[in-house]
Amino acid sequence: MQIQGHKAMTEYSSWIILFVFVAIATALDRNLKQPRIRKWLGLTLIAAGPTILFGAKPWLTQIQFFSFPIMALVTGISFLATRNKYNRQLNPPPHPLLRTPTMNLAPDLPDDVEMQQLLQLIHEEIGLPKHKTVRLKTSINFDLGCDGAEAKQFMEAVEQAFEFDLGDYDAYRYFNPPVFDVFLKHRAKGRGEKVPLTIGMLYLAIKTHSWDTQTLENLC
Repeated sequence: MQIQGHKAMTEYSSWIILFVFVAIATALDRNLKQPRIRKWLGLTLIAAGPTILFGAKPWLTQIQFFSFPIMALVTGISFLATRNKYNRQLNPPPHPLLRTPTMNLAPDLPDDVEMQQLLQLIHEEIGLPKHKTVRLKTSINFDLGCDGAEAKQFMEAVEQAFEFDLGDYDAYRYFNPPVFDVFLKHRAKGRGEKVPLTIGMLYLAIKTHSWDTQTLENLC
């Protein structure tokens, strides 16, 4: 009976050790975010695997857990391979607009989330100049050459991204209609010379969540 009880305890011990090892490895994987620490832990476990296998055979035989060195080796390799797993979160990449050293942003541009998002959207949809200073008075139609179908797509993207009311916004006041759309070209006739639509106007409309043509053009 004692022998059977000892055998049962040995079998349970191997499962307990396995559970504890997996729990510790999982906790370390979630909490160790420094690449250097993950690297050295991985190397330690990789070295510990063969060491335990060849240097602690009696102990392994006693607990009947011969897969322990292999698990240590595999876990070590995993930590080493994923040492940069959290590096991107710890050191987020710079704002896309700041990656270009030739991008000149005027000091009068507000440094807030809305302006950064607006500039990023302009950068993606239209393209910002690399060798000209971008100001609040920079117009997306005259200075950046946005017009036609591109302008229509851009304004739709702005409206969707910032969820503000376009109010009395009139596309033909600032942009020519797409060349292929005869119906829109007919509607745009007689609108006169185009008016600059500036970054400042877009920014103010985003901040106030509405578009009021007269207010925006007078203030900007």
